Amino acid sequence: MGKETIDKKDRKYLDKIRHEVHMSGELLTLRQLLDRMEVYKDRPCIVEKEKGAVVTHTVRDFREDVYALGTMLLEMGLKGKHIGILSENSYRWVVTFFAVTCGVGVVVPVDKELKDDDISFLFTKADTDALFFSKMYKKTAAFHRTRDENCKTFVCMNKKLDDGETLFIDDLIAQGRERIKNGDTRYADAVVEKEDLAAIVFTSGTTGVNKGVMLSHGNFAQNADGVLESIAPEYSSISLLPMNHVYELSCDIFTALYMNAVIYINDSIKNFMNNVQEFKPDAFAIVPLVIDTIYNTIWRTAEQTGKAEVLKKAMKLSNFMLDKLHIDLRPVLFKNISEKFGGKFPTMSCGGAPTRVEYVKCLCDLGFKIYNGYGLTESSPTVTLNLDCRNKPDCAGKAFPKAQFKIHDPDENGVGEIWIRGENVTRGYYKDEEATAASFEDGWFKTGDYGRTDEEGLLYIAGRKKNLIILDNGKNVYPEEVESFFMEHIDYIQDVVVFEGEKEINGRPQKIIVGAVHTNPDNLPGKTEDEIIDMMREDIGRVNKLLPGYKRLQDLYLTTQEFEINSTRKVIRQKVIDRYYESIK
Repeated sequence: MGKETIDKKDRKYLDKIRHEVHMSGELLTLRQLLDRMEVYKDRPCIVEKEKGAVVTHTVRDFREDVYALGTMLLEMGLKGKHIGILSENSYRWVVTFFAVTCGVGVVVPVDKELKDDDISFLFTKADTDALFFSKMYKKTAAFHRTRDENCKTFVCMNKKLDDGETLFIDDLIAQGRERIKNGDTRYADAVVEKEDLAAIVFTSGTTGVNKGVMLSHGNFAQNADGVLESIAPEYSSISLLPMNHVYELSCDIFTALYMNAVIYINDSIKNFMNNVQEFKPDAFAIVPLVIDTIYNTIWRTAEQTGKAEVLKKAMKLSNFMLDKLHIDLRPVLFKNISEKFGGKFPTMSCGGAPTRVEYVKCLCDLGFKIYNGYGLTESSPTVTLNLDCRNKPDCAGKAFPKAQFKIHDPDENGVGEIWIRGENVTRGYYKDEEATAASFEDGWFKTGDYGRTDEEGLLYIAGRKKNLIILDNGKNVYPEEVESFFMEHIDYIQDVVVFEGEKEINGRPQKIIVGAVHTNPDNLPGKTEDEIIDMMREDIGRVNKLLPGYKRLQDLYLTTQEFEINSTRKVIRQKVIDRYYESIK
């Protein structure tokens, strides 16, 4: 429950149990995580909405459902098999994941936002023998059934289908409970090792072909343990991001289950703030777009109510009192903002892409606690963690527990490729020896990202290797650096994508730097689209002059139409580049 629904005595009792769980030894597998949860007994575990009604599942419910479903999967002959999940976030999603990984086989969670062809291709690529899906994706499941004769078992997760072919998860759980009652201990007796493969998680494919990242129990367990070594656990969280992505799954779901922080499952993005008001979560994992939305909403509201100047003065006073006198007035001065979040400033763990520095700093100054860092699917996902975003919002933080990174072959500015190793790092890509071999050298995983470190060993991200622009004069330009510069200097723009183009200059083709810029018209109320475009062009021209000559944008694509994004709310760069070239035909 949130802090309003868990009293001081209960909080003290839960903290005692948590301490005992965390001190019971290094976490090695997800099965160990599942079994250590037993001490929480009938405490709330996962809360969701079903047909408008709030349903609470206890720890006992969860563990018994996992054991029951796992027992039936073994009875169905799925031991050692690969089992896919295609569904929106739900209690049954989490039950299925744990039932498979903790004694049956390997989970293959796939992004539900992909096209049917792509979804089916990925399930086939991962050799899935069974597929769990929600009714929303029954047509996609039926499509895959016709495409892959090796995938023979199909289970609907939230409705009993009358097609004579599809099983129903609730029936399987009921049958599994009966088997356990009658003495079936196969699942209880299953042995899971640290090195065992737990999941095949596909990379987003926004900049290349989807690759199946093999993540072991040890990979996941190390990340959960590392989070808890670094951050004091909250008492509740809201699950917003798709569970098929490692960031949400590993940093939110696993750690919350392990420490019995109640997981509230957000039923839709449009209901997110309503659910925050209702459930009053202490924390949530987010992507930068959520940071942008919260920041813009706060300041838009302040402008519309005529209180923007008052808010600025209050922030100046608050920062002085906090930094100079160590007196925190934020809960009092910004109470009207915290009320929008259930009467508190939730902790926000932000990942998936770079954040806007000034937005993070502002929200921290208002009272939000924000953590960010650096990671990728291949590292389960955390590599570094920044616990001081208020003072160092542009930093990706220090190395995560049991993880290492180094800057390979740095240039004169100290920027080089980020290489990583540790217990959190994948063994490689499923059935792709070539990609695996190309990604490792001397035991280090080559991330394809560029960065630098400072004298404290803190990591700063420069950009993606594959996005790097090498100009004709030999100068290197990191698009992400230029993108951040424009977003920091022009607060109303929503997205910037910088990439390499070509233009004929003095009779010969030369590489140029192109900037595609999008702003939401809601950020500039009262202005027409033409006025917004003119304003963007003028402001970009002004800011462009602040950059070194070789980093300046030489062509623009300006729009009020949103850029295409993937399911983790990241802009799909290639789609934006395609738009630019369409516009200049």
